[in-house]
Amino acid sequence: MNAKDVISRLPDEVLGRILSFISTKEAVSTSLLSKRWRNVFVLVSNLVIDDRQSVPKTKQNRSEIHQNFMAFVDKLLDPQRGSSIKKLTLKSHVGVRGGTDSSRIQTWICNVLDHGVVDLDMFITLKGKSPPVPSLIFKSKTLVKLRLGRGFTIKLSQDVSLPMLRTLFLDSVNFVGGHNVVGTLISRCPVLEELVVEERRCVDWTCSVSSTSLKRLHIRFDRKFTSISLDAPNLVYYKHSGYVLGKYPNVKLDSLIEARLNLRMDERRMQGVRNGDGSIPADIRNLINGIKNVRILHLSSHTLELLYFSCKEMPLFDSLVSLSIGNDKERGWQMLPLLIKNSPNLETLIFMGLDHYITNKCGDVCVCYDTEESITSCLSSSQVKVLEILSYQGTTRELNQMKHFLEKLPCLELVKICTVNNSNNLQTTMELRNLMMLPRASSKCKIQVMVLTKNK
Repeated sequence: MNAKDVISRLPDEVLGRILSFISTKEAVSTSLLSKRWRNVFVLVSNLVIDDRQSVPKTKQNRSEIHQNFMAFVDKLLDPQRGSSIKKLTLKSHVGVRGGTDSSRIQTWICNVLDHGVVDLDMFITLKGKSPPVPSLIFKSKTLVKLRLGRGFTIKLSQDVSLPMLRTLFLDSVNFVGGHNVVGTLISRCPVLEELVVEERRCVDWTCSVSSTSLKRLHIRFDRKFTSISLDAPNLVYYKHSGYVLGKYPNVKLDSLIEARLNLRMDERRMQGVRNGDGSIPADIRNLINGIKNVRILHLSSHTLELLYFSCKEMPLFDSLVSLSIGNDKERGWQMLPLLIKNSPNLETLIFMGLDHYITNKCGDVCVCYDTEESITSCLSSSQVKVLEILSYQGTTRELNQMKHFLEKLPCLELVKICTVNNSNNLQTTMELRNLMMLPRASSKCKIQVMVLTKNK
C-alpha cells in the first residue's frame, strides 16, 4: 500500500460509508485495487442488485455466469457480514433467460431483514408460478419503506405488524386470502403515510383503504376493476389514474388539499356513450362527493368527459382555489360551466391547452357555443384572479378564446401564457401583439408571456 494512499488507511466502516455513495457495481470494482480493498465492498449499506447485468443476451456461458452472479450476491448478503444493510434494491428476472432461482431470492430477502434493512425495493419479472413474499417481511420492526413490484404473492398471517413502515408501494402483486388483503395489510401499519397501488392486469380487484395516518395515496389501474372504498381523514394528496372503477362505495377524504384525477374507460365503449348508444358502467358520484373539500384539483380531459356523462349534479367545492384542466381536441368542456359555477372561491384556473372538442354545451366558458341560445353565465360571476394557459399556439380560435376569457372574467389580475417559438420570430411577435391588445373586463389585468425555444 502506497505511503501516500491516505484513503486506504481509513477504518473499514468509513470506507464502507464512502462506497455507499456510488453504485454497487462501482463499489464491487474497488476489490481489484489491492488486497486492502478486496472485501471492503461487503460493508456497503446501500445496495442495488440487478441480475440483468449478469446474464448475457447470448446463450454462451449464460448458466455459468449466472451461477457466479448468485454466488456473488450470497456473499454480499451473507448473514455473517459485519455491517448492517440499510437499503436494498433488487431487480430480478426469475425464469427469464435462466434468471435467478426464486428460492435464492427468498433467502436473500430473509438475510437483509436479519440485518435490519430500512428501505426494501424489489421488482421481479417472473415466468411461471409467483413465489410468496417471505412472511418475515410483514413482521419487520425496522422497515420504513417497502416496494413489492410484480411477480410476488402476498399471503398474510395473523401476526402481521409493520410498526415503522411509512411508505408502501404495491405494483401488480398477487393476493391470497380474500379480496381485501391490501386493506388488512394497511390496518397493520399504524404510521403509514404514503401508499401507492398499481395494477396492470385484468383481475377482479376490490379493496377498502382505511387509515388515520395516511397522507398521500396514488392509485393506478390499467385494466377494468370492481370497487374501492377510501376512509383516510388525514389524507392531503390523492392521485387516481387509469381505468375508472365500477363503484366507489364509501369515500371520506375530509382533509384533502390536492387531487389529481386521470380516469378513462374503454374508447370503443366511450364512443357509444357519446353517440347515445350506451352509458358509463361506473358510479363516480361518491368519489366526487368525497373530494369536495379539496383545495387544488387537476382533471384530465378524459375525466372531465366522464363527469359530464355520469354526474348530472356536482357538489359545491367551497374550498377549491386552483383548478387545472387537461388538453385534448377529442374531448369537450361540457362539464366545465357547472364545475366553475360550483367553485365560488376559485382563484386560479389553468388550461394545459385551449384545444378541445367543439360542442354547443360548453356554456359561457367557451366560444364554440350557440350564441342564439340563452346561456347561463359562469365566467361573469367567477372570482378567478389568475388564468394560466400552457401550450398556447396563437391560432385564430385560441385568440378568440382568450378574448372571451378576458372579456368575461371580471376579477382577473394576472394572465400567464406559455408559448413555443416556432422559429418564425415575426409570426410569434405578431401573435403576441394581437394577444396583448385584447380588451379586458378587469382594469387590474396584466398579461405575462413566456416564450420557449423549440429544440431542433
